[in-house]
Amino acid sequence: MPAKPYSLRLDGSTILRLEEEAGRLRMPARTLAQDLVEEGLRMRRHPIIRFVERTSGRRAALVRRPRLSAANVIETVRASADLDEAADYLDLGRGELDQVLAYYAEFRDEVDAEIARAHEYAAREHRLWRERQSPLER
Repeated sequence: MPAKPYSLRLDGSTILRLEEEAGRLRMPARTLAQDLVEEGLRMRRHPIIRFVERTSGRRAALVRRPRLSAANVIETVRASADLDEAADYLDLGRGELDQVLAYYAEFRDEVDAEIARAHEYAAREHRLWRERQSPLER
């Protein structure tokens, strides 16, 4: 959906923190504000989700297990025989898994794109590793 102007009033200390954080991240404050509002709305709608910073960018991860991303959960579900097997493998309760699936249902394109990027990265790294090994094999 295209962006639309939206005006709101923020406390002076909030604006200061927003501008400081935007400067630290080297991004416009309005972009950071948009990102934070979007993340906040998603976390409110899906309380199992929090957003974490990774070298590949910000990712939706589980509150209780911030190293486990929603994309990792979805990949495990796809590789499993059924949902209970996936939940057991990930050491998640079935309710937690269902909450991640609800997040995925709402943001499928974004999660699928993250999975695709991870696969492309892994394939590229594997290719580079094999190229570095070939001189050793001669």
